[in-house]
Amino acid sequence: EVFTRRGGLYFGIAHLLDYPTSYEQPIYRFADFNAGHYASRNAAFQSALSLLSGIPLALDGDLLRIGGEDDKPGQTELAARVLAKRLNMSNGDIHDDLQRGGAANFERTALYEQLFERAEQAEGRPLPRAMLPQILLKSPKISRKLSTDWFAKRVDERYKRCLLRAP
Repeated sequence: EVFTRRGGLYFGIAHLLDYPTSYEQPIYRFADFNAGHYASRNAAFQSALSLLSGIPLALDGDLLRIGGEDDKPGQTELAARVLAKRLNMSNGDIHDDLQRGGAANFERTALYEQLFERAEQAEGRPLPRAMLPQILLKSPKISRKLSTDWFAKRVDERYKRCLLRAP
């Protein structure tokens, strides 16, 4: 069924919409469709973390290193650990909160809330809670330079054209 047009639409729509988000614009769901649920929210978290820690991070929405050697922490976790004292959190607390990065309730963790509070104080302005992940799409079938950003913008353009046609 999933390989039929009807099944593809059914399962694609479920993947696109069947999870709660606080996104104000649908373009972030389109990016998440390509990069994984909550990748847009997590990329904004990584951006705020990079601003506050001064450590450049890939804004890809992946908060934990999966399947790495000896379960060493990834760059996002290491950047958060640099701020552990400022956030009044242990490395274990940071890791536990980052593990919730694939769920809606990550936004209610101490790490997420404190990081944004301090980053916004440091920047003197509100920071975005969602941004398009910066992931380069690679495949033997792809000959052009494509990204999640490109994908989400293209889907968003089509979505807006569809809305204009609606009565």
